[in-house]
Amino acid sequence: MPAHARASDSTETLVNLNARVPKQLWRRVRLQCLREERLLRNFITEALREYLRQRTGRRA
Repeated sequence: MPAHARASDSTETLVNLNARVPKQLWRRVRLQCLREERLLRNFITEALREYLRQRTGRRA
């Protein structure tokens, strides 16, 4: 199953996230989501999971 499909198929409870990010970064993320035909929610969820995996892996 592709990584971008996992977050949308999840039965996890969702919460709202509000963050201020640089305008150029926001534009790049939006364009990437359009190119990959994926939801922004899924993109952010996977990015956060990957970040935490990498951080945990360094400590182990």
